[in-house]
Amino acid sequence: MSRAMTDICPVLRAVGRLSTAAALAVLAFASPASGVYYHDLARNRQPCGDCHTLHYSEEGGKPADVEPGGPFQQLLIRSTTTKLCLFCHDGSDPKAPDVLAPISMYGGSGDEHSGAGFFDTSGGAENINGHDLGFEAAGVPFSSRTSVTLNCASCHDPHGTSNYRNVLTSPAGGSGVEVQMARDVFRDVPPGDPPSAGDSIDAYKESNEGYQAATSLWCVECHDELKPTVNTPADRKHHFVDVPINGAGYPTDSAHWVAGVGSGFGVTTGDATEGVPRLRFQVIGAVDHATAQLVAANNEVVCGSCHLAHGGNHEMGLVWPYKDSGGPADKDSGCQQCHNY
Repeated sequence: MSRAMTDICPVLRAVGRLSTAAALAVLAFASPASGVYYHDLARNRQPCGDCHTLHYSEEGGKPADVEPGGPFQQLLIRSTTTKLCLFCHDGSDPKAPDVLAPISMYGGSGDEHSGAGFFDTSGGAENINGHDLGFEAAGVPFSSRTSVTLNCASCHDPHGTSNYRNVLTSPAGGSGVEVQMARDVFRDVPPGDPPSAGDSIDAYKESNEGYQAATSLWCVECHDELKPTVNTPADRKHHFVDVPINGAGYPTDSAHWVAGVGSGFGVTTGDATEGVPRLRFQVIGAVDHATAQLVAANNEVVCGSCHLAHGGNHEMGLVWPYKDSGGPADKDSGCQQCHNY
């Protein structure tokens, strides 16, 4: 029997009593095409039993590692989506990227954090340094959406997608936009099979990604007031994205950006010396990770140039302390990399 069939057989046994439609739905994410390196059942990277328990009790005993108070919906081993995700992604599993502060896994890697940053809390409290988990926000910045409560599955599909980091194609429920590996986003080092601690650190650290297109369009699925059709020169809501640094009417110093030295540029964030690591950028026409890393005068600004998707040490998820109090040395560094004012 092939390895793929060996891995899938437990799923077949588990769905034996389900309806045909339900069984097909389960097997859909068991196919090799369903995931790209993450939560990929067919390659045994994420067995069903890591999140679900087939029988909540057997002969009166509860399965190990199950939160008290169950059984929970869909036979999950945790009562909420966020608790389930953080069961592995809170730093307790060295093979899983850590998304919850304090984070130490990137120490010594050459990067300060992962590409997405991290959450300050495990949920239920407002977080000014990034997205909230489990907290009902009255409004969403630069958005028509109100009364929104986020959990991990608001942005990611735990069963896997073909998109970058398993992000949903339609996080806001609309027509959506795909952000695919090897098309819009390029990665230098994928995790090993199965992932090891070192492989996961290399794969998820910020410098491992390169961008060609569509990442900002994915963000404005929710932050819809920043869509290009709305955020126009005549009615500008915020900093433009998906625009070249040397574009017409954009007051930047592209030569300073290309040089990468002087005002704004540094090796770390939060020290007593002005300057932060080079901000992320987008390279239209990139065909692989190497070309997506090429610094040029026409590099494009994207949402991720300034913000971390999960959040981080600084207000609004910024990668430098622009809004932090106390006048830190790095306060204007991110702006100066492009504008050099």
